[in-house]
Amino acid sequence: MLKQRMATNQWYTATVQQLLAETCRDRPAKTALVYREKEISYKELLTNVNFISQALLNLGVKPGDRVSTIPLATPEFAYIYFAALQVGAVINPLNLLWGEIEFSGILRRNDPKVIVTIDQLGEKNFIDLLRKCIGDLQVHDDGSVQSENLPALRHLVSLSPSGQQYEGFIDFTAWATAGQSYDRAHIEKLVADSKPTDIQFICQTSGSTGLSKSVLWNHRSPLATAHFYVKFVNYMEDDTYINLAPFFHNSGMGALNLAVAYSGSTLYIMPSFDPHLAMELIDKHDITGTTGFDAHYQALDMVRKSKGLKFRLSKCLVAISPKTYDLLVNEMAVKENAHFAGLYAQSEAGGLLAIMESDCMVHDLKKNCNGRPLPGVEVIIKDINTGERLPPWEQGEICYRSPFMCCGYYKQDEAFSQGMDADGFFHGGDFGTFDNGYIRFLGRLGGVIKSGGENVSTTYVSTLLMELFGEEFEDVQTIGVPDPYWGKKVVSWVRMREGRQLRSTAELRTECKGKLAEYEIPKDFLKWEGPWPMSAVGKIQLDDLEKQAIERLRTNK
Repeated sequence: MLKQRMATNQWYTATVQQLLAETCRDRPAKTALVYREKEISYKELLTNVNFISQALLNLGVKPGDRVSTIPLATPEFAYIYFAALQVGAVINPLNLLWGEIEFSGILRRNDPKVIVTIDQLGEKNFIDLLRKCIGDLQVHDDGSVQSENLPALRHLVSLSPSGQQYEGFIDFTAWATAGQSYDRAHIEKLVADSKPTDIQFICQTSGSTGLSKSVLWNHRSPLATAHFYVKFVNYMEDDTYINLAPFFHNSGMGALNLAVAYSGSTLYIMPSFDPHLAMELIDKHDITGTTGFDAHYQALDMVRKSKGLKFRLSKCLVAISPKTYDLLVNEMAVKENAHFAGLYAQSEAGGLLAIMESDCMVHDLKKNCNGRPLPGVEVIIKDINTGERLPPWEQGEICYRSPFMCCGYYKQDEAFSQGMDADGFFHGGDFGTFDNGYIRFLGRLGGVIKSGGENVSTTYVSTLLMELFGEEFEDVQTIGVPDPYWGKKVVSWVRMREGRQLRSTAELRTECKGKLAEYEIPKDFLKWEGPWPMSAVGKIQLDDLEKQAIERLRTNK
């Protein structure tokens, strides 16, 4: 099946839901999902997806309506993803780590008709958080809701593992059960009528230049990533894949497209990344594929060493540093044919832009580069000041044109057009080179760091901290400090107002929780005395701040 799909380019001519329906019909008894050692067959998967499809139709969801989720990586949210696509809705997963600022702004922009959420994760209560963000929630006798702040919103659904029920929220179990009498013919017609150019996904960016942007994807965007992963790492139907990413992340949702809908393989999922559980599953079940960042592989390596387990993964997409690449190749891998494919991706590009070929035998290229552009993708380097095209070996902004490009930002047409130049190349704000056909990503422009797999704008963090602690802080400069686990950890230098003392990092971090996204909260707050170090042209010397932070943190240990 998979070889036939690749040969006939079904990834380009079909929709995710059409591929899923065909896959489930082709192999009903095969295991599609494994969750907490429970195996869910393709037949069971499609049955549950149909239940949720009907449940969405019962709420009046129509093609083009937006269904927002606050998800864990569980079977229920896999069903919701596929079901929303089956009825022609647009799925919009939201980041569990966000605080009030992000949730309020994104929900008001994205106009969801239905929101499906977990109720609690640790100490974070998403029921209370949503009520705060919506603000003026009205609950009608029929269970529907209304809000002037979110005029499109009609229904809230809560998934509670402990069975709790909440006013204004439909209980997920009862909701899904009501969908068991589904109209098969109607759902199948909706699937058959779907087109690959339909908008199916609102992908939230990492918010690297402020509030997260809402990127519109049609079916070709995620399916291109699935297809070229399969092609370049030689993934097969009898391979297995473990998802390390949350379902609000592109690679988390991408695992459902890649391993299930397109490949018809078996996907192992966990509600959140647990390196102990993941490493045990990899060793026990000889899992072969995944996608991950530095923090994932470093955490897996610590478990591997402590428990004496075998790292059997051999077909991986990796967004990692050269140091972690050497760790994978020289210490962790146990299979001679293991391929760790470097990648370059952006949300605006529809996901994957470039990937390293499995038959490249040059170690330094694999270690230091991010692959070759996908077929049809054009990449050039432009001067960040003049916009002029640079020779490929010179460092500048990575710009591209792609046939798998997103369809813009939802309700932000002007912001998207500002990223496009007169030649039709998109300026994604990344710094790097494009030499001998290989992309090398060197970092984000504008003070953006990668911390634990998330893009963090240091400028944005400083702005939020000044809003939160303006009565105490006179000024803030946030930087990234090299860290073996996080890649870069977020650290803020703080200049205090006269008469105020800098409180402990633990106390300040506690106050940040729920206001800033968790990955934005600084790991350390350091006190700065006097003026910031300046360059000859009047710019703050962030390199100097980073060096002094490293020294201060080393001294304080």
